[in-house]
Amino acid sequence: MARTKVTQKKVSLSELNNHNVSNKRQALKDLKMLNFDELQYKNPAQKRFYKTISDKDITFGIGPAGCGKTYLSVHKALRELGNKDSHIDGIVIVKPLVEAAGEKLGFLPGDVEEKTAPFMMSFYYNMEQIIGKQRLNILKESNTIQVIPMAYMRGITLSDKFVILDEAQNATPEQIKMFVTRLGENSKYIITGDLAQSDIKHGMSGLEDAIKRFAGVHGVGLASFKEKDIVRHSLVRRLLKRYHEGFNIIDEISAEQTISMWVHEEGLDAPTDGSMDDYHYKLKK
Repeated sequence: MARTKVTQKKVSLSELNNHNVSNKRQALKDLKMLNFDELQYKNPAQKRFYKTISDKDITFGIGPAGCGKTYLSVHKALRELGNKDSHIDGIVIVKPLVEAAGEKLGFLPGDVEEKTAPFMMSFYYNMEQIIGKQRLNILKESNTIQVIPMAYMRGITLSDKFVILDEAQNATPEQIKMFVTRLGENSKYIITGDLAQSDIKHGMSGLEDAIKRFAGVHGVGLASFKEKDIVRHSLVRRLLKRYHEGFNIIDEISAEQTISMWVHEEGLDAPTDGSMDDYHYKLKK
């Protein structure tokens, strides 16, 4: 008689939180039990992005902050790590660490994990929401989830890994070239960023360069988000509109004058829809 295949019951994170997890084996066993299908897309762009990650070996995702790029990326990475039929045996997080005010990372105290921890807060926060803090800490301690600064990647090959490069707009074309050539067998890459928020010199973004170079290459997927896809507080969308090139800040008006104008009981009211059409500063007489 043929043996009946038993399908393992999938459970929610709240149910898993009753488990006492103390090692990597138990943490990975819990991931295999976790119901990742509970994911709910907030808009069609999120669904397209997630599907593209599933279908392609390298996925580029661009768009403004607050669209869910990081959350969806780590959700898919953790899902693959917990999939018994997947080759993925680890998650690698990469960010171009742009140094500010002459402060070199090499002079910061601690090991690589301690130096880069402040840059990885968004990843760890999202992962904790998906699998719980206890499992996350165990997988980090066992290097199943690890951080590799981009500068340390030269000469290595990443096989059987789910690799996420975030803030890629701050990488140079040379860095992106080095990064994509680290791709090994059975690995999957996600490269995300916001082209409008690059901290490097204009025209030097490796993310923009890579998208133009790799569009149409078999195995490469492209996805994008717009301001309408922002799923954080609705105010974020309205704030971002004020950074459009069409919005004119009049330098002759000081911040103090602006505040005085807007707090006045007869002051101007901002358009409720966040639009800028025919909007201009107007001093009270």
